[in-house]
Formats: sequence, C-alpha cells, structure tokens
Amino acid sequence: MRIPTALFLLMCCPVIAFAQLRAIPPDAIKAKMQPPQDGLVEMGKHVFRLAPGAHIRSTDNRIMLPVMITSEQVVRYKLDANGDLYRVWILSPDEIDLPAPKQ
Repeated sequence: MRIPTALFLLMCCPVIAFAQLRAIPPDAIKAKMQPPQDGLVEMGKHVFRLAPGAHIRSTDNRIMLPVMITSEQVVRYKLDANGDLYRVWILSPDEIDLPAPKQ
C-alpha cells in the first residue's frame, strides 16, 4: 500500500514545483511597457536600453525574447547599476490589481 502512495507523490512533484508563486522584488517599479525595438524599451515616460543578459519573464514565469512582446504590457521592472533594464516581469491580471508592496 505504501508503494502506490510513494509513486503517486513522486509523480506529483513536478506539478508542485510549478505551482510556486513568482518572486518579484518589492522594490521593482510598476509601469506600462511598449514592445522593445532596437534594444530600447519605453517604460511609461522613460526609455531604457536592455542590459546584456536582461530577463523578461512572462505571466507564467518563462523567459521571453524581446521580439515575442508585440503589444503594450503592464510590468514590474528593475534597473542595473548602469541604469539599463535588467529584469522585467509581465504582470497577470491578478498581479496588476494587487496593491503596491510596502517597502
């Protein structure tokens, strides 16, 4: 009886791993992002250059290429020490409605 239970739990482990919440830093800035063009990204009133090795994460936390973004997105982002766009998290409708984290 223990073997089927253990086997079931092992089969569920990948599902449990994907069910984790995303860890978006509380100091990440919320903005509307236009699709990147020529290595530049418009975030609200600002234009940033994409940093080398920049990560853009989709709503399901997968890394996206800049060319995959074709429409305006609500995001949270962080800049590197040079002021370049370093990390971007595209927000889901539920995440957009959440209040800003307290710092």
